Amino acid sequence: MKTFNRIGSASLAGLLALGLGGCSLEPVESTMELDELAVDGRLPAVKPEGIIVTRGAREEHESGPPPYGYIKIIGEPVPNWTWGGAQTRSGLNWTFIGPKPMASEYWSGEGNAGGHIAAIAPHPTDANTCYIAADTGGIWKTTDGGTNWTPISDQLSVLNHDAIAIDPQSPNTIYIGTGSTHSGATGDGVFKSIDAGATWSRIGTTAQVGGEQNCIVVHPQSAGTIHVTGSGGYYRTLNGGSTWTRIITSACSSVAIHPTSPNIVYIGRNGQGVYKSTAEGSSPVKLAGGLPTSGFSQVLVSIAKSNPQVLYAAFLSGGGIEGLYRTGDGGTTWTKLTSAPNFPNPQGYWNAYVAIDPTNENKLFVGGVDSRYADVGISRSLDGGATWSEVAVGPPSVHPDHHCMAFGPTGVIWEGNDGGVWKSTNGGTNWTNCNATLAAAQIYNLVQHPSLTLRALGGTQDNGTPERASSSTSWAQLQVGDGGYSVFDPSTTTNRRYTTYVYLSITRWTNSSSKGISGGWGSDPVNFIAPLVGDPNTGSNLLGGTNRIWRTTNASATTPTWTAISTSAVGAGGTINAIAVATGASNTIYSGSSTGKVYVTTDATTWNNRSTGLPSGQISDIVISPSAPGTAYVAFYNTSGNRVLRTTDYGVTWTTMSTGLPSGVSAGSLAVDFAFTPPTLYVGAGAGMYYSSDNGASWTKNNATLPNVNVADLFIDPIARTITAGTYGRGAWMASLPQPCPADFNHDGFVNALDYDQFAELFETGDLGADFNQDGFVNALDYDDFAEHFESGC
Repeated sequence: MKTFNRIGSASLAGLLALGLGGCSLEPVESTMELDELAVDGRLPAVKPEGIIVTRGAREEHESGPPPYGYIKIIGEPVPNWTWGGAQTRSGLNWTFIGPKPMASEYWSGEGNAGGHIAAIAPHPTDANTCYIAADTGGIWKTTDGGTNWTPISDQLSVLNHDAIAIDPQSPNTIYIGTGSTHSGATGDGVFKSIDAGATWSRIGTTAQVGGEQNCIVVHPQSAGTIHVTGSGGYYRTLNGGSTWTRIITSACSSVAIHPTSPNIVYIGRNGQGVYKSTAEGSSPVKLAGGLPTSGFSQVLVSIAKSNPQVLYAAFLSGGGIEGLYRTGDGGTTWTKLTSAPNFPNPQGYWNAYVAIDPTNENKLFVGGVDSRYADVGISRSLDGGATWSEVAVGPPSVHPDHHCMAFGPTGVIWEGNDGGVWKSTNGGTNWTNCNATLAAAQIYNLVQHPSLTLRALGGTQDNGTPERASSSTSWAQLQVGDGGYSVFDPSTTTNRRYTTYVYLSITRWTNSSSKGISGGWGSDPVNFIAPLVGDPNTGSNLLGGTNRIWRTTNASATTPTWTAISTSAVGAGGTINAIAVATGASNTIYSGSSTGKVYVTTDATTWNNRSTGLPSGQISDIVISPSAPGTAYVAFYNTSGNRVLRTTDYGVTWTTMSTGLPSGVSAGSLAVDFAFTPPTLYVGAGAGMYYSSDNGASWTKNNATLPNVNVADLFIDPIARTITAGTYGRGAWMASLPQPCPADFNHDGFVNALDYDQFAELFETGDLGADFNQDGFVNALDYDDFAEHFESGC
């Protein structure tokens, strides 16, 4: 959300080229607001070097949607998935801890927010039953008009969605698409439920229906005929998904069928226009009759149920609109609605819709961004597009970034946006917030207070940084807009916290008062969501990453002093993705870059490249042993090969710890439980979590108590013996860790001959898994320590 007055790509390219020609090799700095940095409403994954970003008045609380295909959000499906497979696995027992809801959310009129809703399917006859698809949080259902929502797809192979549809003849039959054409989140085909969401089966693989689907329509008289559009084109099945035909082979954004003559099908084809078929999708023909032939990207087509001769088609161009068109003769001729607002501006690639009242072809809605700082939030026309009025400002106001609208029976209208779901029972004049029990927060980063275990901060997409302050699942919003990394001051006598906004804009909070304390990295290249970490040894130190490492040692001062303690060499041609500081040694710091390089310093001055033996790819996380600063683990976003590695010599050498991690699983986050020997490794993947207790030789996926959601962050509390997962789509979850018993070498809960045999096998081969005392060597001391614990029974 949030950007307008954009500069074109040519202008941005020109700015980046400044200083690269002539006699100067130094980049020329240019200051611009966030909306000027965006191209077609999209902010870059990395802010370019030499550009200093300021926040204008219109961006005080907002930034923008995540960059397309951003590595933190795309996720990946569970390999070799089967429905019910998680029910057979043991493991940790996870409990949801919030936020449900994100309370006091600024853009929701200080009301509740639940998370990004991408698609809606109301029950055709029951006004109280509705299904919604959360962007990265699965499918949810209400049977009481939105008062209570229940997740019904947590164990699907992936929880990324853009499309949902109900069979109008059999409303317990639901179809969902996966992946997102708007964000680039990964999909895994089309799924079907015949029991109102209790169980699911896949009826279309990605090979059959493409990687991401954005629209599904079911034939109103023949349930076996299903139409799908998405990144791969337009697809149709005539036999319920047994076979699929790819009819249009380039990206499409919408499909609509005639409600009484469903052999007539309309498809919105990106960059091409509106296509019409009179043979249930076969042989579609491109329509003309006044439609544009160029200058547009997505095409959103919608048909009027009350008069199917009337259709509206929005031709999106970049972040805005080329035009909104209307036909009254089934597509033969079209008229451009010149008074229509530029409703998608400035981010039509992220959110836009056209919705027609099913009882009145002249009553329609368009969804855009927000009229408080952009052109349109929700705009309504009652006269076929001749005049328009804004209807989302409230009170209560509706959250910005409008993705979808659907009409239920008895005149109920449902609306989905980045904040959740709202409904209207009076034609869109007033809206009710329905987010009190929706838990689809998209958390980029989660942090817990080091000693006050009930306190946590979660930086989210478009709903700021909500804060957990008690055992309640309701978390009040602290920072508005888009949140990122956060840090708690470890003191229990102060209420000082540090939060980040995009591109490492840092705010210090004391109780409810705030102060910006960003350092001098304004012209550095820096990630959209950039790392900020605390020093475990002192609350005075903070470290942030751009293409170099910055540190302050007086974070609580009125104006903290920041110093670059490295050069850009640590960025290795990219930017910093991860920073870790050693316990007991503040000057021992590890950094990991977007180019897969690890640098290590032991004096906060001299940095050594410790990347020999590491794979290529982006580093996601680094964890240092609390008792041996030379021992550290590094994780990569890769989905194959070495993804978790360990060093015991400050990075001079690395040993793989992911031999048994299944192919197709990324290591997007990492936590290490050092209470066990060898330490237990936990990897947050794009769909759930995996753990290993044998140095990565084998891995076990989580059981059904944790959804198959993108686990963006993991945090272990070694005192409380808990692990917390921050997920990008289903909020935060916590589990109790097993209590350590060193002699239980295989971690099965018993001390017996199996433990002795496993230790002996590793000891005899000199495997570091037998380094029982964690001194970096396998020798008699390890054997003696193990034997002592084994003989004592623990």
